Amino acid sequence: MDACKATISLGDSKITFEGSAEFVEGQVKKFAFAQAAPPSGSPLESPRGTQEGQLVAQKRPRGHHEIATVLAFALTESGVREFSEEDIRRAYLRAGIRPPKYVSQALRDARNKFDYIAGGSKRGKYRLTNHGDSLVRFDLPRSAG
Repeated sequence: MDACKATISLGDSKITFEGSAEFVEGQVKKFAFAQAAPPSGSPLESPRGTQEGQLVAQKRPRGHHEIATVLAFALTESGVREFSEEDIRRAYLRAGIRPPKYVSQALRDARNKFDYIAGGSKRGKYRLTNHGDSLVRFDLPRSAG
């Protein structure tokens, strides 16, 4: 079994996870979601202040297939290599965007029509493709014209 290690810094504190790749990825994913959650208090407090909200505002995606791709990019950049429909739905909420009725349809469109997302290692898991990564990094926001 290959051992993996991840260290997360928060202010003056550091948290280190060590174990199997699946365990470490799961712990980092849980920690990233806990840190990106909107601040306590009013549910309307600054949702655009989250990483996802800022990225969506900066990239200005059109349609749920592009929004899901931008959110998948944010998850990937935070260390989550594979994600589920529920992960994307939570990212929508953290970004302050109403999720589509069927997140699965947005992911299917991003995968089948545009090749921004691909299937993951297990059923119900997805990953960002190189094409989706390039779209977010270089093509969004689209220039006016």
